Amino acid sequence: MRNFKRLSPLFVILVLLIIGAKPPTEKSEPKDVKLRGKIVCLAEEMHIHYKVERFGNHAPLYGVKTEEGEYYTLLRTSLAEALFVDERLHEKNLEISGRVFPKTQLLEVTRFLSIRDGVLHDLYYYCDTCYIRTVAPGNCDCCQAPVVLIERPLDVDSTIPSP
Repeated sequence: MRNFKRLSPLFVILVLLIIGAKPPTEKSEPKDVKLRGKIVCLAEEMHIHYKVERFGNHAPLYGVKTEEGEYYTLLRTSLAEALFVDERLHEKNLEISGRVFPKTQLLEVTRFLSIRDGVLHDLYYYCDTCYIRTVAPGNCDCCQAPVVLIERPLDVDSTIPSP
């Protein structure tokens, strides 16, 4: 029995070309995006617009509905956690930066800002005691006091928290 592990990659491609098979193509890369819209439950949106059946008390399936009416499913990551757990953010118009993966509408969030009166605002959580800034609600990692949501215009010095 021959040892096929020793075949060179060039030989394998040549054989594939001879038999009519296409060689593997380069892997597609995620696309960087900047979206404006709101956080919605995709299941509810599909029920409203397309009469999709909702089964009982379903768990929310969060996504972004853009100003253009397109839907993107949010991937739950540490940077996106606030969008899943803080319902106050669902009421805000947001600008969300991230990556959309090839052949999907799956969105990995890398940053989100609020939009108020046409002005971009930084959103973060802050501990007044320890002066620690974090990306998700909950308790401070240091003193365990609850952190507060801060929303401040981008042109303001971000080293000083808003009152």
